[in-house]
Amino acid sequence: MATELSVLQWTEILQNSELTKEIDLKILQTLYGFPNHKAFASEIGKILGYKKSPQSPLNSEVGFFAKRIAKVYDIGFTARNQQQFKYWDLFFLGEPSGTKFYWILKPNLREALESTALTGDELLPEELPTNTAEIFFEGLKRTITVNAYERNTKAKEQCKSHWGHKCAVCTFDFRRTYGEIGKEFIHVHHLTPIAQVGERYEIDPIEDLIPVCPNCHSMLHRKDPPYTIKELRSIIEEQVKEKTPTTNIV
Repeated sequence: MATELSVLQWTEILQNSELTKEIDLKILQTLYGFPNHKAFASEIGKILGYKKSPQSPLNSEVGFFAKRIAKVYDIGFTARNQQQFKYWDLFFLGEPSGTKFYWILKPNLREALESTALTGDELLPEELPTNTAEIFFEGLKRTITVNAYERNTKAKEQCKSHWGHKCAVCTFDFRRTYGEIGKEFIHVHHLTPIAQVGERYEIDPIEDLIPVCPNCHSMLHRKDPPYTIKELRSIIEEQVKEKTPTTNIV
């Protein structure tokens, strides 16, 4: 029995809807979106909308997913104890962290997600596939830090579903200005400076992410650590005051 699946086998599995259900793909895509493709099951569960014991539904689904695969491929699961197996290690490498345990996407599975364009990692034109994206505009180089959480499609969806699609800084609404093509378009910004995000930090899409327009997103990152939402609002308000003509009463 094999203990590892090849890139080709994973490619076949990912493209087989009888084996890979929508929730399975969401779990893999969400994990892919984390830095180094590494996260706690509870983090993934929160992003997917599970509130109470968010890791429990994931553990169950991973087990179902593994069992479906085992019906088609000759898999030797790692034994946990009598009549039980560590189904998760078909998909992930494991790394303990305090009382918790990281899931890390296995290289062959990661490569299969990339080769089938099923990573779920959404990149906007101004974002390069690294933690730092460089923007070139009219010959001038600017740098904006784009956190991997901000590119994670599932995290962004949950953030926007809760907060809406208006910019939290300037209130710009893309649909109101551009019509249908602007529907549900907005960037998201990570409120915690990257330097403060520790190894055990758990992302909360509602508490940690906020919708902002691309202009404000760039301006937030004009210094390190970034401006706060409140600071940038104040800057805009000051600019408006300076440009507002005063009326002299005679």
